[in-house]
Amino acid sequence: MNLNTEYIKKLMGWCPACKKMAQQTKQPCNFTNIAPISGKTGNIPEFRTSNVIFPANSNLVFVLFYIGISLLLRYPGDITLFLAGIFLLNTCYYVLFLKTFEASVLADRFGVHLQVFRLKNLEIPYEEIESVASYRLEKRSKKMSLLLGIGGVAICGFVVYMVVVEGEWKPLLLLISLFPFLLLMERKQKTRLLDLNTQLYIKIRHKKWYEWTPYYSLITDETSAEELKSFIERHL
Repeated sequence: MNLNTEYIKKLMGWCPACKKMAQQTKQPCNFTNIAPISGKTGNIPEFRTSNVIFPANSNLVFVLFYIGISLLLRYPGDITLFLAGIFLLNTCYYVLFLKTFEASVLADRFGVHLQVFRLKNLEIPYEEIESVASYRLEKRSKKMSLLLGIGGVAICGFVVYMVVVEGEWKPLLLLISLFPFLLLMERKQKTRLLDLNTQLYIKIRHKKWYEWTPYYSLITDETSAEELKSFIERHL
């Protein structure tokens, strides 16, 4: 009887090893080690550069420095207080100048972030941006260099006139104290910033009441300007 049963099972295709093989081939799938696909999951792209200066920072520092010089030159003729004022003025100006070197631009999915813009951080959402444009800055011409040279000579002549004719020594001391500081700033700027030949303008839709124009401008290298411009335009 058992022989007939085994014979019938074999005729129907049954095999004693089939059940064991089925248990071995049946394994769960594990997706935990699959790498995410770029563009669908994973990191959000962004653009960042620190090779940038903001003209608004330069204008602000110049205004503050001009106010300081004006107040210093109007001070009574006490040499001790005047020298202390020069030291304080140059120290404050140097700190502000170093602060401007922390400037950077970050563009992510939320908007454009201008770090240390007018010495504070500014965020511009893409909804507020109307357009963006870039312009290549021309190198200083010989004529412009000549005019700047003439202006420098005129300032030095005025200082000499004030000392010799008017007997006013304050402008001379102030000018002498500025030379090392200006040379230090120029050297640091040349080593810190490279190829600043392109100016980028970001136009916003709603100008604030205290703003002169609806444009925020920055100066950077040509490659960074084009990448930032392209990144912003993709989100408009």
